[in-house]
Amino acid sequence: MIVTFILALISVHTGTDIAVTLGISRTAVWKVIQRLKKYSIDVRSQHQGYQLNFPLLLLDTKRIEDLIENPKVTLEIFETIPSTSDYLRDKPSVKNLCFCLAEHMSKGRGRLGRSWAAPFGRNIYLSFSYMFNKDISEISGLSLVIGILVVKALDSLYPGLKPLLKWPNDIYIDHKKGGGILIDIIGEAHGSCKAIIGVAVNVNMKGVDLKGVDQPWTSLEHALTIKQDRNIVVAQIMQSILKGIDVFLEKGMEPFLLEWPRYDVLEGKKISINTSGDVTTGIARGINKHGYLLLELPSGNIESFACGDTSLLKD
Repeated sequence: MIVTFILALISVHTGTDIAVTLGISRTAVWKVIQRLKKYSIDVRSQHQGYQLNFPLLLLDTKRIEDLIENPKVTLEIFETIPSTSDYLRDKPSVKNLCFCLAEHMSKGRGRLGRSWAAPFGRNIYLSFSYMFNKDISEISGLSLVIGILVVKALDSLYPGLKPLLKWPNDIYIDHKKGGGILIDIIGEAHGSCKAIIGVAVNVNMKGVDLKGVDQPWTSLEHALTIKQDRNIVVAQIMQSILKGIDVFLEKGMEPFLLEWPRYDVLEGKKISINTSGDVTTGIARGINKHGYLLLELPSGNIESFACGDTSLLKD
């Protein structure tokens, strides 16, 4: 109902008109208005009625399915959910290629247990489940592969955007964080494993104050100066992932190793990497065949890192 309700608020309507149109009570209209306000959606109340202060285009299941044209995909869209990845992880007997989207997440997760800000109706919060008939060690570079597939999708939509990747899982736009990848791997019997793959991309974030976020961030709207249709963006990302997963299954990391340098924001830069409290500095030298970060130490030796938090340093 909230989708129809928001569509009604594109122009000014009285609470009585909305109630009659949607077949609900006047009290129910008031409750939905309060719900929208809890999501920090700016609803202007005036003598003539209610109206949104800016257009809000919500995600549309049918439209996304029509755009991706893949009958194997199962798609669920939630108004709000604690975490799309947690939902798929805890859902019993989840099918392969089950995609979950949400307009809002109350407990969005980043790496290492960090929280992820997820305001209503502005960004892409996408998770999907995939069963690999491989050992966990064989998919060690999966987060890099997904990152490449996401930025390739953005590249194809917006040729001048030039999105980049910061190892191991950040999407960068205009040298600021514009999204991220989160992978949960669950080992299964017989050498297989299930991956819950989370993708977040900031889309329409002008005028939003992200309290508690301690690093520079941006969105597609900031970079492109106009609001974007998230249905088109998420469909392009899903199509890119669906095609790329097949390549990864057949050929592993090798084809993606050739593409990584094009998007690597760290290459040749002085950086630090924090691994469980141990900080190492050096010059980033790309990745190896497993997707590990290569760091040239002050001694000239090259050390590889399977995980860690990276930061760009000033010269």
